[in-house]
Amino acid sequence: MKPLLYCLAAGLLFLIPFSPLYADDHEKLKVLYMGGRGHDSPGYEKFLTAFLADQGGFDLVISNKLDDLRTGTIEKYDVVLFFGSGGDFTDPAQEKGFENYLKNGGGVVGIHATDAFKKSDVYWKIFGGQFIGHGGGTFPIEFTDTTHPITKGMKGFEITDESYRDKFHPATIDKLHHLGRINRGNEKHSMIWVHEYGKGRLFSTGLGHDEKAWSNPALQKLTLRALRWVARKPIKDPK
Repeated sequence: MKPLLYCLAAGLLFLIPFSPLYADDHEKLKVLYMGGRGHDSPGYEKFLTAFLADQGGFDLVISNKLDDLRTGTIEKYDVVLFFGSGGDFTDPAQEKGFENYLKNGGGVVGIHATDAFKKSDVYWKIFGGQFIGHGGGTFPIEFTDTTHPITKGMKGFEITDESYRDKFHPATIDKLHHLGRINRGNEKHSMIWVHEYGKGRLFSTGLGHDEKAWSNPALQKLTLRALRWVARKPIKDPK
C-alpha cells in the first residue's frame, strides 16, 4: 500500500502547480480582432496588442478572417472587436453567425468601424449607425451620460481625430443609448453609444482614426471599459 500512496502523493504534487495557471488563463477575456480592411489596421493591431498586454487579463486573437464569424467558431470569444472601414461579408453564414452570436449574449466593440460592411443591413442594424461623412482636427468630446458604467466619473476631453457622422438604422434608432458627442460649433452629433441587441451588448465609437487618437488616455479608458462592459465583467481602468 505504501508505494501506492507515495505514487498518489507524487501525482498530486505534480498537478498542483499547474492548476492556478490553468484557472488564470481560463479567466482571461478572449477577444477576436476583426480589422485588416481600411485605415491603418496593422498599426492598430500593434497598438491593441501592446495595450491589452499591459493591462493583463486578455487573450487577443488577431484574425481578420471573416469565416471566424461563423457559428461554431465565433462562440469561442467573449468579445469581437471591429476596427476600420471597408469590407463586406463573403458568405451569408458569416453575417448570420455574427448576428446570432450577439443575439445569444456575445459582446461587440466597434472602434471607428461604422464605415464598414455597408452592403449589410444586419451590420448596420447591429451597430446602429452607418458612416456618412466626417470633419477632423482637434475637438472636444462631452459626455451626455455620466452615469453609465463606461463613462461614470469621466470628464470631457479633447482629441485629435476624425469627427465621424452617422445615419441611424430605422429599426434601432430608438434603442441606442448615447454616451458622448463632439461639441464644436455646429458639430454636435453623437460619437459614442451602446446598444443591447438581443441578449448581447455593443459599444461603438466613431473615434480612433489613427495613432494620434489611439494614444489619447480618455479613448484608451473608454476602450478598456467597453471591452469589459460588453463581456459583463467588472469595470477596470487602465493601469
